[in-house]
Amino acid sequence: MQLNLLEKPSDEIITLEETKNYLRIDHDFDDNLILAFIKSTREAIETIIQKSIMKQTWEYRLDNSSICNFDFGESNYPSIFCDSMRIPLPKPPIIEIVSVSVDDQEVESNKYLLEKINNKFCLCINSKQLFKNKRNISTTIKYHAGIAEQIENVPYQLKLANLMLVANAFQERFSYQQNSIVSQGVKQLLGPFLNLRFF
Repeated sequence: MQLNLLEKPSDEIITLEETKNYLRIDHDFDDNLILAFIKSTREAIETIIQKSIMKQTWEYRLDNSSICNFDFGESNYPSIFCDSMRIPLPKPPIIEIVSVSVDDQEVESNKYLLEKINNKFCLCINSKQLFKNKRNISTTIKYHAGIAEQIENVPYQLKLANLMLVANAFQERFSYQQNSIVSQGVKQLLGPFLNLRFF
């Protein structure tokens, strides 16, 4: 299985201006450094919560060696249940499926379905129709994912966590120590998103 980011978010969830206001910085000397911290800490948040914050485009590639032949449960791995192959998609929530290809042949949109199963966004394909008499199959799924498509729709907890992580990184930029108070605050802000359900 391989996950590739095809299109990055068009914007970060916090701006340089509001970050500098939060840091109480009124000069431009550290702008590039602050911008780097904004991006890297937002990516760190997405890694922690295992979700895309701003809309971005992903490509998920897998072959049949990644598929488990057992009833679909809590596994994050693709599985076959009856005649349906169910593929949990990483970095949810899923906004839209762009395309699905099997062995480089694009699948018609009426032959697959995006569903919520056990609180996971899953692509469901009729395996009996598509994979009959095939041993080595590669499947490629392109999709848009994100909690918000516009900055104003990003939950304030994520913005504040991003600001706090930038402030911590900026303050500790000359050392390897981490501010445990800030870290605890960030954990509390991100906590609701670790098991957040999107309906």
